[in-house]
Amino acid sequence: MKRYMSFLAVAGLLIVSSCGGGQDETHVANDSPPVVVRTAPAMTRFAEEPVQYSASIEPAEKASIAGKVMGKVERVYVTAGEAVTKGQMLVKIQGEDIRARLAQAEAGVSEARAHFENAKRNLDRYESLFEEKAATQKELDDVRMGYESAQARLNAAREMKKEVEELLQYVNVVAPFDGVITKTFVDVGDLATPGRPILILENVRQLEVVASVPESQIKYLSVGMPVKIVIPARAVNTSDQVFTGSVDQIVPSADRGSRQFEIKVFIQNLDGTVKSGMFARLVISRAPRERLIVPSEAVFVRGQLEGLFVVEEDGRAYLRWVRTGRPVTDGIEILSGLDSGEMVVTGSDSKLVDGQRVEVTN
Repeated sequence: MKRYMSFLAVAGLLIVSSCGGGQDETHVANDSPPVVVRTAPAMTRFAEEPVQYSASIEPAEKASIAGKVMGKVERVYVTAGEAVTKGQMLVKIQGEDIRARLAQAEAGVSEARAHFENAKRNLDRYESLFEEKAATQKELDDVRMGYESAQARLNAAREMKKEVEELLQYVNVVAPFDGVITKTFVDVGDLATPGRPILILENVRQLEVVASVPESQIKYLSVGMPVKIVIPARAVNTSDQVFTGSVDQIVPSADRGSRQFEIKVFIQNLDGTVKSGMFARLVISRAPRERLIVPSEAVFVRGQLEGLFVVEEDGRAYLRWVRTGRPVTDGIEILSGLDSGEMVVTGSDSKLVDGQRVEVTN
């Protein structure tokens, strides 16, 4: 029995000795030689608080171009994906019936003009006769009424002709702005009808980044606030693309279902790398606030715990479990478990244990 107890004691000592030397261990070190470490102070400073929102890329201008006259599609000049310029011909619709109506309108104008000119001559003649007292007031009034009627008829004929001429312009469908054709809905021979989309045109040289912001956070944002737009590498097949800009628009009404507000940022896309429909992240920095920051290399993770070593006045490094916040440019935020000015270990020549004697070198 005594031999068995002695074996357990020896085994226990072996287990304890085998656990030493790890930076993540929590038992107290013995009086082994000091370990050389490098340290840095935990610093309190003001730092920005970046907030990220998921966003989508949309064209700044988008037009669903529909027909305004009825007729067969005579020719389609563009295909999906083709760049076009403002005023460029896109689709031509047959317009023989409109041209026939225009001929009728022109004939109506000619006829009305002839009636008007005749009525004008009659009015001039009767006004002279009336001055010579060779015509009565009633006769002059009747002639003047005929003149005014002819003038109204001529004006109506001219308006009819103008209306038909405008319809004839819609036979030729042209681009309202520079952009790219993203969809076409008709082929040659199809019947174009008023209101039915013919094609979709998007301005992809200027895009808008649209993000949804919860109502609890919209109070922190304002038009003109600087933002950063990050488009992930997987979307553009290179490294992350980063654009800078400012909040251009905040939609004043929230979505009733999600209680979120839309914000929009416009970006230039002159090389066409960014495509409509891509995913993006909108990064906005709020007002700076005070934070406790340590170098990122000082913090290590074990399971769900985060810790670091603090060098105290007795020349030993003690394990401290902490709670971290957001990473910053040159470190990481410490939310609890550490005070400003304490010296944390940023590196060592060998693994540390809790209470390890150390020699600081920087």
